[in-house]
Amino acid sequence: GQYLNTFYGCPKESCNLFVLKDTLKKMQKFFGLPQTGELDQSTIETMRKPRCGNPDVANYNFFPRKPKWDKNQISYRIIGYTPDLDPETVDDAFARAFRVWSDVTPLRFSRIHDGEADIMINFGRWEHGDGYPFDGKDGLLAHAFAPGTGVGGDSHFDDDELWTLGEGQVVRVKYGNADGEYCKFPFLFNGKEYTSCTDTGRSDGFLWCSTTYNFEKDGKYGFCPHEALFTMGGNADGQPCKFPFRFQGTSYDGCTTEGRTDGYRWCGTTEDYDRDKKYGFCPETAMSTVGGNSEGSPCVFPFTFLGNKYESCTSAGRSDGKMWCATTASYDDDRKWGFCPDQGYSLFLVAAHEFGHAMGLEHSEDPGALMAPIYTYTKNFRLSHDDIKGIQELYGASPDTDTDAGTGPTPTLGPVTPEICKQDIVFDGIAQIRGEIFFFKDRFIWRTVTPRDKPMGPLLVATFWPELPEKIDAVYEAPQEEKAVFFAENKKTYIFAGDKFW
Repeated sequence: GQYLNTFYGCPKESCNLFVLKDTLKKMQKFFGLPQTGELDQSTIETMRKPRCGNPDVANYNFFPRKPKWDKNQISYRIIGYTPDLDPETVDDAFARAFRVWSDVTPLRFSRIHDGEADIMINFGRWEHGDGYPFDGKDGLLAHAFAPGTGVGGDSHFDDDELWTLGEGQVVRVKYGNADGEYCKFPFLFNGKEYTSCTDTGRSDGFLWCSTTYNFEKDGKYGFCPHEALFTMGGNADGQPCKFPFRFQGTSYDGCTTEGRTDGYRWCGTTEDYDRDKKYGFCPETAMSTVGGNSEGSPCVFPFTFLGNKYESCTSAGRSDGKMWCATTASYDDDRKWGFCPDQGYSLFLVAAHEFGHAMGLEHSEDPGALMAPIYTYTKNFRLSHDDIKGIQELYGASPDTDTDAGTGPTPTLGPVTPEICKQDIVFDGIAQIRGEIFFFKDRFIWRTVTPRDKPMGPLLVATFWPELPEKIDAVYEAPQEEKAVFFAENKKTYIFAGDKFW
């Protein structure tokens, strides 16, 4: 009921059975699901997917009364940062996200560092000051307000997510011989692959990583962000934490959230915060956990769970398969834990979507559009034809696309989502996989159980097989081994068994 109330306007007080059926059908129609009005498996799966926190209403759509900016020069200001990424990576992700829209319109975005901007950007958790609370890890990722004064255009990102560039933690190293470069995960050290920062080989406990795959061959490394190296924000110019430090008469041996309501971990940078008032925020990119009850503290390996020792993240004790770790040496004693970092959500892609809302675009029913409500990571992102048509209806085409001889602007073309009933389509591949028939075309699939039924779709291939390239040449299932085998233009073969890929 909460999901339908939030996104499809099912009124809280009067969401009776008949209204509920209609509202479910509305939601199913939007996502191209069979309109049963029942909570069937595919509907429940769709509701569970991570998504934007703006409601889906009326392929591209506008907000009621079609609000838009009445100028082409739009200012933005980044008020807060996530501890998941270094500030330069955040700045760059937002700048690239604005460029997605300025490339196809006359809109121009400029960043200001103080005062009131048209679009104020911030990170927050749960209730964060605008009356539209976030919901912890996954679920709602972000939301943005339609163009207008005050909160109009403002964009907020849920800091209970792990923000990355879509392919796992982004860790920028300090010092070593590769200062400012990014960790390469996995990397090879002493014949073993490491998928996160490690203190192996060091006696001082500092976490480090290699910035190339083969540390043994290249020897390039740096130290991973850690409160013993530096802090972020605050008023101590990045000085490292000083442990123990005193705060309100109590001594702290590690970063804490005490004294704050926003859940961010901080520390004193002198031994007495009460006296010196010097502090900084603790960076959370090195082996930090997400969610759980440890406020982002890093995994501790080995840890004990139900009497067994674990040297790495595990899904033991969970039915959902999510990987977790303890943040002390014994979960049995301390019950402190968090989820291990996964691929995370691409700050660039989510921001580009939210800034579409901030320009006046609502959610699109085109599953290939950036403005579709469900997050799907796309490696080589291109704005779809549907997104471009929508934004240009509001603001016109980019002046840079004018042609000679005054023939008017040339429309910018993006990828068009194919419609199997309205055009002749030559599929890239068709295969029966796990009892269903899948039809492949570019980055889309349609699926059906029986050849007589109209296939469901289009859906993004990346939702099912995120590792595949944008286009495949052929596909088949090896039923004895229950493996799906894909052949691609890049001469690579991709093999999947269940959800595993190699």
